[in-house]
Amino acid sequence: MSSKRPLRLGAIDMGTNSFHLVVAEVKEEGGFNVIEKQREQVALSEGQGESATLSKDALARALQTMAQFRKACDVLSVDEIRCVATSAVREAPNGVTLCKSVKSETGIHVRVISGAEEARLVYLGARPHIDFSTGPAFLVDLGGGSTELIDAGPTEARWMSSLPVGHLRAYEQFDHTLPQKPASVDAIRQWVREHLVDHFGEHKLLPNTQIVGTSGTIRCLGRIAALARGGAVDEADHGLVLNRDDLEKFLRQSQKWSPKRLQKLAGLDARRLHTLPGGAAITLEILDFVGADSITTSAYSLRDGIVWDWIARRQPELDRTRLEPDPRRRSVMQVMSRYNIDERHANHVRNLALTLFDATQPIHKLGRKDRKILEFSALLHDVGHHISGDDHHKHGQYLIRNTRMSGFTASEVEIMAFVARFHRGKPPKARAIESLEAGDRYRATTTCALVAMADAMDRGHDQNVRSLQAHIDERGIHISAQASNAPHLEQWSSLRRARLMTRLLKTPVHVDVTKEV
Repeated sequence: MSSKRPLRLGAIDMGTNSFHLVVAEVKEEGGFNVIEKQREQVALSEGQGESATLSKDALARALQTMAQFRKACDVLSVDEIRCVATSAVREAPNGVTLCKSVKSETGIHVRVISGAEEARLVYLGARPHIDFSTGPAFLVDLGGGSTELIDAGPTEARWMSSLPVGHLRAYEQFDHTLPQKPASVDAIRQWVREHLVDHFGEHKLLPNTQIVGTSGTIRCLGRIAALARGGAVDEADHGLVLNRDDLEKFLRQSQKWSPKRLQKLAGLDARRLHTLPGGAAITLEILDFVGADSITTSAYSLRDGIVWDWIARRQPELDRTRLEPDPRRRSVMQVMSRYNIDERHANHVRNLALTLFDATQPIHKLGRKDRKILEFSALLHDVGHHISGDDHHKHGQYLIRNTRMSGFTASEVEIMAFVARFHRGKPPKARAIESLEAGDRYRATTTCALVAMADAMDRGHDQNVRSLQAHIDERGIHISAQASNAPHLEQWSSLRRARLMTRLLKTPVHVDVTKEV
């Protein structure tokens, strides 16, 4: 059995009502284990009003929660964080401001997703836990600002839609005083029906379709109903059956009981006290619309879908790195796959750079550990192309500094970032060198000089230069290379890089690139 620690992913769902964090360990054989869960009620839409603008208090709560999640991910040594934001952020005029603030203060990139993408991720999260042997499933993910509906099969979704209805939106738009007025419940149901008619169109559910509720609101209602019947309830509220009669009973109670009495209901989450009646009205209307008598709760939803989506996208990377015992090499391989590095070019530059390192060792006198960092620097030198070809050296420095890579020290990461920044041949300024730790400055500049020359020898990314040799005499370092075709580009580029190499190694460098005979 492998002794290396499994990859850890932090999946964050910035919902309209609650923010959720799941930390998952990805198993080698497939799937994942959840090692940490956190939920904070942020109520992003509170105080939005008709403009949908996020209030200052909501922004503050969001940033505080994201800082808390970031700290949890750091403590648990999470390798990567994936974060999505849903309806409250995508509809808010200042949603971009929130995303930028989260990035600035926590380093977490927030991806604002559409309703369709939200529904897709809900499907991915719930699908592994649904028994499709009895028929398809109709998923209802009732959130604070939107409700995702998915007609799901075992391998794909037949139909998906996102309705702009949610329990917080209902709370904001309709009379939410408790006890709830019957007219308010009727208004909510009419509002939901209008959206259902508009979004469903001609779509029909197949016979024997099971109705599954994946949201916290539906699970809370299921927990109240199960406890009232004397049933068993697990910690996740998974697999509970919520009947139409249960919903009607709860709505009658919310219309007659005071908030204080309602809050004493077994299973009721006090944080949902004022929004739960609206959630019950929405759920009941959906059941009536599709002609169903009950809905079964699922504890698996969007945040689980984020993990499954990550695994699917990273599977080639996971397959390749599974048997690699070196955590540093494994990290580099993951970064190469994640950022779509040109592997033929990267590997060729690595090989040429190692040849140069070995041949010039009597001059630079770097050791075995430095050789390894040179190898990794060569493999990652062009990572910035993932963002843009323009200024890719600057983008590369940023990505290396901000991508979590296991096994590397902070100074090693900084050397690799330095190489990515200056491998194009422009001499680094004094302040860039001085920003390195004193003991790393010579290692970084020497590594950069060697990688820069190797990169010049494959300027066209076509491996035209097949091999090179280098020797040292009293006149300096002599590099000769052989190319399959006319090496005009490589000769021009390597002469420019020779000036950098001469400056950084403080030894004259002579280069000759010729076509093989």
